[in-house]
Amino acid sequence: MTAEQFIIDDRENNLFRVNREAFTSEDVLQRERKEIFGKTWLYVGHESEIPGKNDFQTRDVGGRPVIFNRDRHGDVRVLLNTCLHRGSSVCRHSSGNAKIFTCFYHGWAYRNSGELVNVPGNEDYKSEPAAVYKGLQSPAQVDSYRGLYFVNFDPDAPDLLTFLGEARYFIDLAADQSPEGVAILEGTHKYSLKANWKLLVENSIDGYHAKSVHHTYFEMMMELGATPPMLGKDTVNGVAPAGMGTEFPNGHATLMYPANGLPLATDSVKQTLAGLRSQAEQAFGENYANAMFGLARNSVFFPSLILIDLSFGLTLRTFYPVSASETLVTGWQIIPKGVDEEFVKYRINNALTFWGPAGLATPDDVEALEQAQKGFGARGEVGWSDVSKGMGKPVPAANDELQMRSWWREWNRRITGEQLPTEGTSFVPFDKQGVDA
Repeated sequence: MTAEQFIIDDRENNLFRVNREAFTSEDVLQRERKEIFGKTWLYVGHESEIPGKNDFQTRDVGGRPVIFNRDRHGDVRVLLNTCLHRGSSVCRHSSGNAKIFTCFYHGWAYRNSGELVNVPGNEDYKSEPAAVYKGLQSPAQVDSYRGLYFVNFDPDAPDLLTFLGEARYFIDLAADQSPEGVAILEGTHKYSLKANWKLLVENSIDGYHAKSVHHTYFEMMMELGATPPMLGKDTVNGVAPAGMGTEFPNGHATLMYPANGLPLATDSVKQTLAGLRSQAEQAFGENYANAMFGLARNSVFFPSLILIDLSFGLTLRTFYPVSASETLVTGWQIIPKGVDEEFVKYRINNALTFWGPAGLATPDDVEALEQAQKGFGARGEVGWSDVSKGMGKPVPAANDELQMRSWWREWNRRITGEQLPTEGTSFVPFDKQGVDA
């Protein structure tokens, strides 16, 4: 396929279209695994998930099994979870505490910093395995930002901070919500959907679908006397009720709008949030605190890390394609440190009732995406998806599609080599607005 067949980016007529073969082709998927998942920064985990020496979590990252752990000195490691002997996993547990990882197949054992320390029958090898193989391998690059750990399997890729660029401001807004920092709540939400992974990227930064797909949630909020998202009257830091979309280099993007939902919280929860907000104002200023606690934000960090803060909950989500039409998803809940038990229970309840398997949001989204994937069966007759909403606007709203186009242009660059220009929008951090450089 040529670049033109993947993306139509028509600035004259403000039309942006994506060829539906991008969602169905196994050939495209193989190229994505090499050029995207093999060469970009991928999320592994948060430091709070391995708080103590020798703690570990096992994950699949970019199609590779890894161990995310602290060694005996407390240093964070990411090790490829494959024995140097014959390939079996050296750690079969999802989490725990271990100084040694031992392959159950032939018993080769490795220190949790990677070194090969024991080979049964070592005397039968003329070349000692520990001298030949050294130890477990790590991805080419491992780095962190604000407690979030990432890996990159490409040694020549730009460093993490360069890759995140200005979009890391939206990680800051999550990480700064408590003076003590934030932590991942124990437990994960794992599920699969019969749809291409890029449909979930789009959905995660799509404000347009909310009223139609999540109408039950909107109706519930109105019955309880709360104002649904993007239908209020308040402006926060100059962001109108309809919200706004943003684009950043490298395919990152965010949509945001004045937050709603707290009228459903208890007085105790509201007091806790008010206290956190007051501390943020003192530390960072009013505009930053307003953005942190007054704006709902859906962010994507290319290719597949999603950070969603809806004021009543903060979720982190990543995913990987099993095939062109199936995606595995893993989600976690983030909580400000130092809050009381009632606040934690409130956040857990919201996670279950909104994002959970029987919640008001995720099941609806899964149905919508699977129906879209099914519809792509007619791609021979209807071959293009439209992502044009809001194109040409000086300030696109949250229910426009600038943020998706930003992501797709980076996808197109990595898959085809064609560099499409941005739409020229810019975002100034709220705490910098009105401040002379």
